[in-house]
Amino acid sequence: MVSCFIEKGKKTPIYKQLYDFYREEIHNGNMKEGTKLPSVRSLSQSLCISKNTVNEAYQQLMAEGYIESRVKKGYWVVHNLEFLSNFKQRKITGEVKDIPAGERLAIDFQYGDIDLEHFPMKLWKKCLQDCLEINDNKDILLYGNKLGSIPLRKQIAAYLYRSRGIHCGYEDIIITAGTNQLIRTILSLFGNEKVAVAMENPGYDGVKHTVLREGCEILDVTVTEENGYDVQALKNSACKAAYITPSHQFPLGIIMPVSKRLELLKWAEEADAYIIEDDYDSEFRYEGAPVASLKALDRHDRVIYAGTFSKSFLPSVRISYMVLPKELMDRYNNGFIDSQNASSIFQHALALFMEKEHFDRHLRKMRKIYKDKHEMLLSSLNKHMGEAINIIGEKAGLHLLINVHNKDHSKLIKAAANQSIGIYSTVSYYSNKSVDESPIILGFGGLTVQEIEEGIKKLATLWFEKG
Repeated sequence: MVSCFIEKGKKTPIYKQLYDFYREEIHNGNMKEGTKLPSVRSLSQSLCISKNTVNEAYQQLMAEGYIESRVKKGYWVVHNLEFLSNFKQRKITGEVKDIPAGERLAIDFQYGDIDLEHFPMKLWKKCLQDCLEINDNKDILLYGNKLGSIPLRKQIAAYLYRSRGIHCGYEDIIITAGTNQLIRTILSLFGNEKVAVAMENPGYDGVKHTVLREGCEILDVTVTEENGYDVQALKNSACKAAYITPSHQFPLGIIMPVSKRLELLKWAEEADAYIIEDDYDSEFRYEGAPVASLKALDRHDRVIYAGTFSKSFLPSVRISYMVLPKELMDRYNNGFIDSQNASSIFQHALALFMEKEHFDRHLRKMRKIYKDKHEMLLSSLNKHMGEAINIIGEKAGLHLLINVHNKDHSKLIKAAANQSIGIYSTVSYYSNKSVDESPIILGFGGLTVQEIEEGIKKLATLWFEKG
């Protein structure tokens, strides 16, 4: 059965074909929990492919939580996947500080900065100019459609389908001017009811502050490297919404396994609640294939998918988007009277940028550039700091965390700032930790490879060779 699936002449890599096959077999219920997979050696021999190819497919399945490795016993389908039964994909319906403000640092490991040196500015300017010169397109000078530019929403729907496995039409998508406005819009759809919202702890403080400003109660749900997301705490709550970052938890960087994703979906269905899935930097992953989105698993329309162009394109365009479940979209269309806040000109120019495939090419280039920076950061940390630190969340994204053993983090941050090197505490992301208990965050998107190496070397000298 497997041998019929593998097509060596296809453009799709063999490991990806193998991964897709087993994933579908598990989803369709053909491989029940506790089923043993063929050994790497036997499968590679029967298919006449390398063991590395089989191992790469198995590692991706393990990363997403479909299978587990048992010492000297091989690979097995994990338990708690019963919620995948009757899983059906929906058909696509549309087209497809610690540093004073303003002070410039010599080397700044600020999270959120991106690489501007390699941004295709000429192509972006051309798209801006072209969208202004298109005949009979005066609507781009006005507020525009309250849901957002239709051409851009069509491009986003197509992009989400091919990159994240999300089946939606442009009519399911709303454009907003940034993530905070997106969250405010979502909370407004619950009417006058001030819902209790579950937030990850640690988690993104910007969203937490927005939720508090909207008068909602917050439940902190603990996330740890060892145990991941505490789903039971959510089940024991009265929350009607949960904000999560399952594909690359912020800031810890861990990936939520499929079993917990399915538990969350089951909770949302039974509690008549909604999950806000923030997929803030899913484009940048350095080990294995991109992890499937929670929205792609959603068969009861309980997931609000939130995305942004701030990491993959430009923060300054202030364009975020969400895919709303039908019930919430109906509420929006029937009662939401605010006009569109994101720039109409930027929206149409971005649609043109995506239509001409500049966006996909830009992403491919940036994945390589960020991977090189990521590898330099890891190699520099290992070379200059070694066992003096432990590294957290190094498999994806534009940042990672470090804990420095037997050192006062607040003093390390201050000492770095005195040498014009910006590093930052994650204390604001926790509800119950001090600076010294919180890891240090190192963003690398805005630095060159040379700056990363130089910065880590200087930090190591400062921290470990001078007291």
